[in-house]
Amino acid sequence: MSVPKLSRSSQPVRCGHNVQSFLRHRELGLKKQLGIEDFISAKLYTAFDKFETVKRPVALKCEDRRKYGGIFNLEFSLDGRLLVAACEEKSILLYDASNQKCIKTVTEAHSNCVNCIRFLDSNIFATCSDDTSIKLWDLRNLKKEARTLYGHSNWVKNIEYSVTENTMVTSAFDGSIYTWDLKGENENNQPFDTAFVMDGIMRAKLSPDGSKMVISTTSGYLLIIHHLNLATLSKDLKNFRPNLYRLMQQTEQNFPAGNIFNYLFHPTRKRNRVEFIDDFPNKAEVISSLQIHPHGWSALSRNINAEESEDWTSVHDIQLRDPSDYAYYTYVNEHSQLVTDDSENQHKPADIWMAFTTKDQYNYEMNSSSTFLRLPPMSSISSGLIGKNAYKTFLQHPEYHNRIVKNLPRLTHYIREKNAGKGYIKEICFSPDGRTICSPYNKGIRILGFSENAQELPYCLPDQPKELHTLVEMSNYHKDVVVCCKFNPLHMQLVSGCLGGDIIWYEPFI
Repeated sequence: MSVPKLSRSSQPVRCGHNVQSFLRHRELGLKKQLGIEDFISAKLYTAFDKFETVKRPVALKCEDRRKYGGIFNLEFSLDGRLLVAACEEKSILLYDASNQKCIKTVTEAHSNCVNCIRFLDSNIFATCSDDTSIKLWDLRNLKKEARTLYGHSNWVKNIEYSVTENTMVTSAFDGSIYTWDLKGENENNQPFDTAFVMDGIMRAKLSPDGSKMVISTTSGYLLIIHHLNLATLSKDLKNFRPNLYRLMQQTEQNFPAGNIFNYLFHPTRKRNRVEFIDDFPNKAEVISSLQIHPHGWSALSRNINAEESEDWTSVHDIQLRDPSDYAYYTYVNEHSQLVTDDSENQHKPADIWMAFTTKDQYNYEMNSSSTFLRLPPMSSISSGLIGKNAYKTFLQHPEYHNRIVKNLPRLTHYIREKNAGKGYIKEICFSPDGRTICSPYNKGIRILGFSENAQELPYCLPDQPKELHTLVEMSNYHKDVVVCCKFNPLHMQLVSGCLGGDIIWYEPFI
């Protein structure tokens, strides 16, 4: 069988500047020319290519790559000197970024595949795994983990760290987001607190300043929490069910358990305000990968549709909007009536119960021969799932009745990806300056820009969603499907990892 040919294509830089002119102006101490930073950035990003030299040491032997399995995640240290790789076969690998040499391997770091790595400071980093645990490691002593944290009941997929609140945040496929006080235990003698619970959590990311949390879901929408306060999050969003409210939006049918939480969406709310994003270029189903812009301007996500036949990368604006922008985004259903506890309704399908069923359950029941679903009476549902106090509060506030908050259009850019490596999450990333995006592309990668000259996002915001520009496409650089990539936070350096266990390093060649 023939080996696919390695290929590379790049976007030509169209600009009136040149490198010699830039160097001359800098040498003379002259004022920067207008647009010169865009030119230099475009010149560098379009020059990225695989870094190879005869003097480069071999990182890992072939048998070692098979031993450690696929590379699921890549993370640089805060100073950019060290790269840590999360491996499919329970291990973590440490590389010197200056010479690309593997300097340390930690086998059996977990009892299942390692999913994510996050540096908390210059010495401590955290890892999480499908074994449901989180481990803390100290670079000064890697013979054993510094601490092991338990709490999640399913695969842990994401780790964040809030510098402002000195708190680690984790999310898992058990539908929970936990906050961890690494200096002690809470009042229940546990090292964690439950910040939020909802079905279908894929990723939970914090903005760089800690003012927002963005959650990607398996239901085709993003959840933003503005004015984030981790200390009060569980209290403020208690009993709030995003999937129920999302169903209410889609069906334009009012559910008491949804309407009662309209105040969480109010644009003047100053703590833990909720907003949904659902305008994707395709019929998004599972939003598997999520990253936040280095300046907190936007959310970068990658999704697949229900049939798993399409992959798309999308960029959504997540900045605060003027309250007046939300004025026309409330749907009033004049014909909808509040479901009551009347005995005559006890044998009819209750809308609120329907909201708590899964899509598969709903389709099964709808396609069955029975006339009505066999449901418990509305009285037991309203007092059980919603809670009597919340239900009474809702009845006392008629302004919540028959109103459904709609979602602002926030999509700015998008691009279709190659549908390869089904079942595996493809981790995307921003460059440190936020000008470009790196995305896995079958057995290679693409560097994408908001404009053909790699301009910053505020200078090329379109009136309507626009396709991202491909600055560089590198095909078949790996022998297997690429599932992760990462820019160095301080240096012009990029890495990508594949299911075959290879890590490839890239630098610009001017």
